[in-house]
Amino acid sequence: MKYLLLFIIYLIGIVVSSLGLALIIKSGLGVGPGDSVAVGIAMHSPITVGNVLIISFVILLLINAWIEKKRPVFESLLPIIIRGWTLDLFLYTTFEGADFEVWWSKWLVFTIGLLAMGIGIAVYLRTPFPRIPLDHFMMIMNKKTKQSKSSVRIFSESFLALIGYLLGAPVGIGTLLVALLLGPIINIFYVLCRPLIKLWGLHQKQTLM
Repeated sequence: MKYLLLFIIYLIGIVVSSLGLALIIKSGLGVGPGDSVAVGIAMHSPITVGNVLIISFVILLLINAWIEKKRPVFESLLPIIIRGWTLDLFLYTTFEGADFEVWWSKWLVFTIGLLAMGIGIAVYLRTPFPRIPLDHFMMIMNKKTKQSKSSVRIFSESFLALIGYLLGAPVGIGTLLVALLLGPIINIFYVLCRPLIKLWGLHQKQTLM
């Protein structure tokens, strides 16, 4: 039962992070750094943003395996597909046609999106299930470089923002804010979600018994 509860929390975390990403995109203030690449590619192809992310994450999954010199974590296909499909659901169904033109509405949607994305990522990272390759990549770099999660994310996403800009994606003030603030937000809620470790630990003890 506890394992099922953890899995539900895991799914909620991924969906909430997808919701946050969709809101950031729809705010019109600039897409997130990593997502700017997906949006830029989608602008030049008939593929949806979510499907571009799925393809990109599969490639990154293989890169992670190469860096760690381990087999590819094919279990990560689950969060990859969930993230891509739910993002497309929010973008092309739930928020299709949504247009936030008033300045305060843009910032409100952006702020909610940023918080939702950070909370969602922090929640699902606290569970024992496979991570989305980008987040796993951040964890790998965090260990190898001995830098904080926020520092690794800021550097990586700034680089991705440059690629997104070159692809013609809407890179703006929101992109910079995501690059600077998402890492710290994840760190804050990662700590606040620490009680999930106890739930995970209880499950592990029961499994060993």
